[in-house]
Amino acid sequence: MAAVVSLASAKGGCSKTTLAVGVGAELALDGYAVVLLDADLNQHASKFGEKATIPNFSVIGEVDESNILQRMKTAYQTADMILVDLPGGSSMVAVKALTKSHFVLIPAQHSIMDARDAMKTVAQVDDAQELGRYDIPRSLIWTRVMPGFESAAAKRVRIDMENIDVPKFSSRLMHRAAFQEMFLRGEVPRQFKPGGSEAENLAAITAELVGNIERIAERQAPGTEAAA
Repeated sequence: MAAVVSLASAKGGCSKTTLAVGVGAELALDGYAVVLLDADLNQHASKFGEKATIPNFSVIGEVDESNILQRMKTAYQTADMILVDLPGGSSMVAVKALTKSHFVLIPAQHSIMDARDAMKTVAQVDDAQELGRYDIPRSLIWTRVMPGFESAAAKRVRIDMENIDVPKFSSRLMHRAAFQEMFLRGEVPRQFKPGGSEAENLAAITAELVGNIERIAERQAPGTEAAA
């Protein structure tokens, strides 16, 4: 069965769609069959999908609370990985997606507003976990990080969040123009700027996500200590 990864945030503008498209395309270029379900109101992932010519990568747009479960059911038939780009805020489509997720990635910038909204998203995942009655692994990932510079405010937010018991990716999405350019091109940096720092950045994030999914699968496999 395909692994379902939801990208969720209580607010917009935190690079959720950038991560969904970038990671999805990276996975497809690595040979995974990827379906990206675009439930975001802006439908930017769908516009990327219309331009992209990446084998094993497809974007399904206009996903909402009335069709998301059916879209997932259809994607299970062909996909190795299903990514769900959720709308900002709380919604029924988010609840349905979260309860079906094997992993939730929560993007946030180094700002007090993003940190607060990230914790709201963690609470949403906790609620979905209660509804589904099984653990939903989640992790925060810092986004739009300025290379070589950290303001005093950003440092304060990062340190404060380190003291909160929420898993965090060691990889961070850096602030790079190429991540905006990929929506114009319908290509990810690995395609139009191979070997560049942006391609390496997305590759590191993707590898960390795959590692998390693989560890979850190992814990849930029959005969493991967790399964027992």
